[in-house]
Amino acid sequence: MKKVVGVIGGKGKVGSQFSGIFKKMGFNVIVSDLGTKLSNKELIKKSDIVVFSVPIEKSVGIMKKEISNCIRKDQIVMDVTSLKKDQVEIMNKANGNVVGMHPLFGPTLKNFKNLNIVFCPGRCDKKVFLEMKKLFEKLGFNIVVMTPQEHDKAMLLIQVIPHLKIIFAGEMIKFFGINPDKFYDIGTPIYKVEMSFIGRVFARAPGLSTAIIANNPYSKNLIKFLAKVVVDYEKLILKNDIKKLSKRFSDVSEFLGDFSKKAFEESEKIINKM
Repeated sequence: MKKVVGVIGGKGKVGSQFSGIFKKMGFNVIVSDLGTKLSNKELIKKSDIVVFSVPIEKSVGIMKKEISNCIRKDQIVMDVTSLKKDQVEIMNKANGNVVGMHPLFGPTLKNFKNLNIVFCPGRCDKKVFLEMKKLFEKLGFNIVVMTPQEHDKAMLLIQVIPHLKIIFAGEMIKFFGINPDKFYDIGTPIYKVEMSFIGRVFARAPGLSTAIIANNPYSKNLIKFLAKVVVDYEKLILKNDIKKLSKRFSDVSEFLGDFSKKAFEESEKIINKM
């Protein structure tokens, strides 16, 4: 008899995608969501693997409410949230094995070769963890293993800073009343790439980007640091202190080291293909 995977939030984009992924692995898949006859509690009772696929800002609340129903010791409890520290901590209250997941790709992709998924094991038997990892690797996924804390710190760089940068850029474009369409065609290739990413982020519903920023446990320290940096740069720019501005630039360049050279070479390849 096939094992059953239950996806809470299985009607959403990511939930639907992972329902399809588990079906490819050979599991029977059931889903619960707003409007389904099947409740979360009933789904958990019927499932060998429970997957939480819910919005970031609601994930902690939903998990707290439902995790007490995960009483089977032979059950695996997982999630696909973009944050992991609080989520894995709550899932660890289940009686079964716990594996936090974060797919680092969009929900529309169907070719999984070399796409990254971060695995953050909670309280989990090593054999169970390796079996689950192998199932995803068979479909072509690249599995990166991190602790929940390592993951959320990494997402500060991979998600929070890029989203903040783009949102700040959008705020400035709005403040100055600039029409990006007017200048897009005369822009450099890099400018066009930058503007495309700004447009891409603002084309989506605001909840995803704002939740990524607001819910990361390390965002508060980041925003305090940014406030200080802005004050520092304000003083230097108003004084037209090119020497100190250049020193700050050089300090960062030195810290980045060989990465900058590699990134320059890779970006040149991309530009020349445009």
